[in-house]
Amino acid sequence: MHLFRIATLTVTFLSLFYLSACTNSENSASGATSWSTDNQGWLLMKNEKNLEERFFAIGTWHVPGYTFTKEAHADSLDYLQNAQLFRERTSPFNMVFVTSGLEKDYMSEKIHVMNPFSPMLHAYLDRFVTLPTGDDKDYYRSKLMKEEVDNPEFIHYLDSQIVTLLDNKTNDRYIFSHIDEIALGGVGRWAVPPATGKQIFERLKVHDPEAIVFVDLVGHAKGSSYLFEKRYLQSNSQMPDDPPYELISEDARKSKIPLLGFFQAYDGTPVYEFDEEGNYSYTKYEVETLKRIWFENLKIFARDYSASGNVFSINAFRDFFALPELAGLTVDALKAGLGDEVPLWIYFDGNGYAKPANLSPGDYLVNVKCQIYTSIVHGSTGVLFWNDWSKTPEVFDHLLPIMEELKNNLAIITLDTEKRVVEGNLHMVIKGDGQKRFVIATNSSKTEVMTMVLPDGTSLSLDPLEVYLSEI
Repeated sequence: MHLFRIATLTVTFLSLFYLSACTNSENSASGATSWSTDNQGWLLMKNEKNLEERFFAIGTWHVPGYTFTKEAHADSLDYLQNAQLFRERTSPFNMVFVTSGLEKDYMSEKIHVMNPFSPMLHAYLDRFVTLPTGDDKDYYRSKLMKEEVDNPEFIHYLDSQIVTLLDNKTNDRYIFSHIDEIALGGVGRWAVPPATGKQIFERLKVHDPEAIVFVDLVGHAKGSSYLFEKRYLQSNSQMPDDPPYELISEDARKSKIPLLGFFQAYDGTPVYEFDEEGNYSYTKYEVETLKRIWFENLKIFARDYSASGNVFSINAFRDFFALPELAGLTVDALKAGLGDEVPLWIYFDGNGYAKPANLSPGDYLVNVKCQIYTSIVHGSTGVLFWNDWSKTPEVFDHLLPIMEELKNNLAIITLDTEKRVVEGNLHMVIKGDGQKRFVIATNSSKTEVMTMVLPDGTSLSLDPLEVYLSEI
């Protein structure tokens, strides 16, 4: 099956733009670096000549096949071997999540992503020893976040933590990653309030005015406690002291995690189904129903949490695999909530977290590759990868050449968008520089061959999950 085609391109053109793309990937970036955005959702970064360039993020959380360690014996053979291993396994990436204390000199070529804010926030909440500690503790912790958000003591705490973070930052080239899945609750089961996300972002900007803050909103867009709370507050002045269990089903109340009964879509559709034994599973939707819920929920999340950062994303590995067109719909929904100017870097599965056991790494990544390029067609300007630590790195091994290919295509991807056409499972964007024009197209159907007509009148058939890139 022919799943990726690149027509012959002019060598001179690609050489010139590939130099630009390489600079875009490897040039310095830090809180001290001047960043800006354009009206097409690109983060712009100044290069060594002080000229702004479009920055396409290619980031990875964890590096399968490489182990981060505290030891740093720069003159040892192990250090040199690890340095080479790190460079090989991060070659296509320009950003890596790095924890303070685990950084090494050889990692400095990459932009470091720092994400300490979930433990930082919960360490503050842990000071309140009278908070309930039962299965519904996260409801009370979320309520406390609202009460504390403007407390000078909380602000002072954030300031001191941020100053320490900056004093011990892992690299001079860095960005921040906010509370993971903030609209689902981070590490909890009730959403972190938007005001808390906004306060953290504002304190970061006080101490680091040029800070780039990446916000991963949710792990799926089927609904969350935030949307229940939003609907509740339409007819009530505030949330009750205790979870309003009377508003959810008896089966939900008796389930192993009762708070999941409050996870709802914007229209009240429940995210989970519960049985009499207390087990729960995702509600099964018709495709069009899922797409409607997904779009509306994400638009609300994006709009209401827009003050939490300046780059946004979601991660939804199993949903993207099941329905690859969701990768494009996700971008559309985020843009509907944030506007076209805000950069979007979508999270994808890098090491087989959502891979069925009977599917080979290569076949699985055909699907993931389609997801990636579909998001790009719709306007994402970066991709990040979450990697399951519990799995061996076979999937990541197969991902690396796909990322090298993506890196080589940045010369085209970073061009201006002239036109975008989406018809069902067909997704197409026209890119150009005023002289040359290129088409990037995908077929997000897992079963059907799809036919499209290119701007020059040529008819093109795309195999299931095929990605097509060509000069026109």
